[in-house]
Amino acid sequence: MTRRVFEVVRQIKPQRLLLIADGPRESRPDDIRLCAEVRAIFDEIDWDCQVSRKFSDTNLGSFKSNSSGLNWVFDTVEEAIIIEDDCVPSISFFRYCEELLERYRDDPRVGVITGYNLGFPVSGRKNDSYFFSAYTLNWAWASWRRAWKQVDLEMSWWTPETGSKMLRTLFPRSAVWRYWYQLYERIHSGEMKNAWDYQIMLSSFRHSQLCIIPSVNLVSNIGFGPDGTNCLEESALMSDVPRGELKFPLIHPADVRLSRSVDYAIFRVRFQPSHPPLWMLVKSRLLLKSRWIRVLNNTRKKIFARIKIGL
Repeated sequence: MTRRVFEVVRQIKPQRLLLIADGPRESRPDDIRLCAEVRAIFDEIDWDCQVSRKFSDTNLGSFKSNSSGLNWVFDTVEEAIIIEDDCVPSISFFRYCEELLERYRDDPRVGVITGYNLGFPVSGRKNDSYFFSAYTLNWAWASWRRAWKQVDLEMSWWTPETGSKMLRTLFPRSAVWRYWYQLYERIHSGEMKNAWDYQIMLSSFRHSQLCIIPSVNLVSNIGFGPDGTNCLEESALMSDVPRGELKFPLIHPADVRLSRSVDYAIFRVRFQPSHPPLWMLVKSRLLLKSRWIRVLNNTRKKIFARIKIGL
């Protein structure tokens, strides 16, 4: 998976790369070899590039590895494009991020730029290259030091009263603000594991910052499956979503504002999926069909093998 991501990066040939890798788990003997294999991929950088590495000798876990890694990144640079090792971006993703990092660099209303779009409805003019949402969608994304430094990973400011008041103001629909309230209460109480990406979203809620979402999907997450950290279902609707390319020059929205109806659609598709877009339903049916074909083929092979042994 990392090599597929690296081959896209190789085409872009960035002048600066900051690499973060967690260490092997003691409970998994193969991790030492696998970590070494992944890290060796970046020994193949064959263009003029300043490379910095933050490779841990021990396993920190997803939350600590990612959060400390992002602290390191934004202590080093003012802005960055962040790509996870199992998220394959489109070529146009990089130019899209670069141009918007510059355009909104000093605009406190914008906190995150994402490449991720599950087929969400577009707010504003149909020809716009992107739109704005309250939801920060991470996998392949970009941001600035000013936004990351606002993230309170420990939720030190959170109380049930302040949290519910903020969420009710942001989300008029009871089902929506209650969903987020219950989730962040679970994180704050320790019932649910802390998560750096949920914390970025909470920071955006708290500071009234918006996320830029492209009009077409620019990233495919190929990391779903039994070896995944969080996404274990290989046939999940969000797995390996088809990606496209944006056209340039970008067509910018007239205003920096979100659409509540579009955000509600994003909520239902991404966080409480009940009305997924047509292509997601088609993909789900095809995956289910292919799975049953594999099961039938395996069963057929076993039956013929037994018949052969009997003969």
